[in-house]
Amino acid sequence: MKKFSMFFLAFIFFSVSEAHDFFLYPSDFRTRAGNKVKIKIHVHELFPGEAVKWNPQRVLRFEHRFGKAMSDGKKMKPEADSSGVTFKLDQAGLHSFALDWAARFIDIKPDLFAKYLASEGLDHVLKLRKERGEETKNGRERYSRYVKTFIQAGEGGAEASDATVGQTIELVLLDNPYAKTVGDSIRARLLFRGKPLTHTLVSSTYVGATDKPDTYAQSGRTDENGVVTVRLTHPGPWLVRTVHMLPLANSKDADWESWWSSLTFDVK
Repeated sequence: MKKFSMFFLAFIFFSVSEAHDFFLYPSDFRTRAGNKVKIKIHVHELFPGEAVKWNPQRVLRFEHRFGKAMSDGKKMKPEADSSGVTFKLDQAGLHSFALDWAARFIDIKPDLFAKYLASEGLDHVLKLRKERGEETKNGRERYSRYVKTFIQAGEGGAEASDATVGQTIELVLLDNPYAKTVGDSIRARLLFRGKPLTHTLVSSTYVGATDKPDTYAQSGRTDENGVVTVRLTHPGPWLVRTVHMLPLANSKDADWESWWSSLTFDVK
């Protein structure tokens, strides 16, 4: 893969429906200490999209963190309507939630698969398919999701946002977005199997940025340390997301495996 310096693109259009984003979206990004919040899953081609049902059978990890304390929410029952899982945030400060969602398989026609790879900046996969003579072959993919959200309870607390949780692919906030305002920037480090993932396209957007499906306000590639910078240009909820893909061997169901990562937070 060629080496790229970090850059930004305005409103990148992804036309492939299979690239829909999966992210956590709480009932409140900002609340008072002692209040309850519902953690919901949204899947959509537009941010913030719509909630989907919480399926406990697909939850591989669901954790709530506050400072150095972690509570395991994997076995928590969702609401009766499966709209999400409710937590009470007893302490003032920064709370985070991490969810690992079990893998699924998808079979995509060659032309759509090529568009999807190009839109996600997966140049190494396009190159390898060409080298293998697989450009007319369907894209058979195994994909899984690793997502996080950050919530501020009250005004107190200065908890760090840069703790790693050990997800297969993980976006780690190096700056606390709740300590920032519009006009500032934050940095995120992308890890894959615990190591920095370099030269990978990371896209971000905010509510109301566009009404075009699979479109993002800005994008940039991670640097030599796996770090990308996001400019906080607008107030309200934000999404930062990325995908990584590698060949998958010894599988009768797929030729490629992808890992999707996202995080959400709010900006004043």
